[in-house]
Amino acid sequence: MTIAISEKHKRELSPERDFPTPTPVTMRYAILSSPRSGSTLLGRLLHETKQAGDPQEYFNPPLLALARKQYNKPELTINQFLREMQKRRTSPNGVFGLKTHYSQLLGVFRTKKPTENVAKFLREAGKLIWIRRRDRIGQAISQAVAIKTNVWSSEDTRFQKNPDVKIHPFEIIRTLQVISHDDAGWEMLIPAAKLEVLEVWYEDLVNDYENQARRVLRYLGIDKDVPTIPAPPLERQGGELNERLRREFHAYLGLPPPAA
Repeated sequence: MTIAISEKHKRELSPERDFPTPTPVTMRYAILSSPRSGSTLLGRLLHETKQAGDPQEYFNPPLLALARKQYNKPELTINQFLREMQKRRTSPNGVFGLKTHYSQLLGVFRTKKPTENVAKFLREAGKLIWIRRRDRIGQAISQAVAIKTNVWSSEDTRFQKNPDVKIHPFEIIRTLQVISHDDAGWEMLIPAAKLEVLEVWYEDLVNDYENQARRVLRYLGIDKDVPTIPAPPLERQGGELNERLRREFHAYLGLPPPAA
């Protein structure tokens, strides 16, 4: 099976993002997410502080495929890959982070439902940050656009705010199903496994960026090491295209037009 590689994936695994010297891990954390929930914004913010590692979706198949090419090891396992990334992406203060969608985590454990091994991994992952998005329709539209264009962030060279893209409402229903599956998975797993998490909402992060960033850094115990919050590292990808798709989606479902 061919695995699609985007500019975003190449950038995430670029040696340019590595910290200069391997450092033993003394503190771990994981960002729990669903597609287009704001996890990339949060992860980029944490990396920009230089005190929080570089939390990437290390369980995302394209990154493992790229790593196999980088190391010229076609049989590189996910555990070997994770150990290598700990060497490369642990910040000098010993902090290492990763982020994972619910479906990616289940995929690594080759299971369709949470097992004790999945819960055990999360308990041992260190501090847990659960990023969510209230506007799930907007989230699904964003995912549908990204899939259609293969542009996943404003860092991509092909990024444009209003590309001429045709997306059928059914494609949005399909991405909404994927997102809802991941969200429901975390909603059930977190209390069932008795996991302690810091809940962060994407809308709050965007609208109250500095205070929400401080809240996350305090939770990780590195607030005092970051005197100034870095500027937002990404532009919002929404625009007239997303607004048009939302109107079309509402009309397709027989819903009132979205509020202006």
